[in-house]
Amino acid sequence: MIEFDENRNMGAKVRIIGIGGGGNNAINTMISYQLLG
Repeated sequence: MIEFDENRNMGAKVRIIGIGGGGNNAINTMISYQLLG
C-alpha cells in the first residue's frame, strides 16, 4: 500500500547564481515580490 504525506511542503527550491550586480538585483526583485521558495 502506498501512503502519501499530505502535510509535506511542496514549495520550490530556488538557487540564485549572480555575476556582478545582476545577482543582487535578482535577489532584491524576488524579495520585493515576496517570492517564497
